[in-house]
Amino acid sequence: MNRNAATFALIVLSVLIFLPTVFSSNVVLAQSSNYSIQSVEHNIEVLFSGHVVIRDEIKVSGSLTNGFLIGFPSAFSNSVLEVVAYDNDQAFLVDTGVSFGQSGFYGARVNFNGSNPSSFTVVFVLSNSLITQDAGYYLLQYPAYPSFAVNAGSCSVTLSLPAEPDVISISKSDGTINSTAYSKTNLAAYTNIEAKAAFGITYGLLQLNTISNLERIVTIDPAGSITCADSYQIRN
Repeated sequence: MNRNAATFALIVLSVLIFLPTVFSSNVVLAQSSNYSIQSVEHNIEVLFSGHVVIRDEIKVSGSLTNGFLIGFPSAFSNSVLEVVAYDNDQAFLVDTGVSFGQSGFYGARVNFNGSNPSSFTVVFVLSNSLITQDAGYYLLQYPAYPSFAVNAGSCSVTLSLPAEPDVISISKSDGTINSTAYSKTNLAAYTNIEAKAAFGITYGLLQLNTISNLERIVTIDPAGSITCADSYQIRN
């Protein structure tokens, strides 16, 4: 009985010694980074079709050899149609739907393939499912800020609508504003904040159509002339 107790105590002691090493290693992996974010311009543009284009213009310092992680609350993941990244000279590959290291996020990783830009842009194109109408106003849900794996020095946000709104109110967990622009200093890593904008613009200016199918036929005749015919299936 004493031998079994001694063996059990030895196993427990080994586990207790090992666990802090594991936890310490996980913390380092989650927080380590070779770059810092100086500033980001978070631009949300609503197109006439109701689709939403989120354009994040980011300035960084340090090394981006391991890529760059960016995202937003997972509530918007089903609305993502396309993600692209680029700087003044080239486009970069983007892996979408990647793990963000924490739950509740939709993540994308930008791969720079040996480049190390000090500024670049990441664009998310979202469907028009984020806009609804209620009592004569349009309601838009969107990520109030971008989500990063590290802190950002400053974040300025601009909401661009198809026309100047007669009235606007943007509600989010860190405050409500009545303007299409706001900012935040020291944006914390893993910020997960949704915003809801209620605004009034000319009725009918937004056409919330969905193109469910597009068929293109390209014809080249013997003389070398080229004609294109597009057939659309539109759901309004």
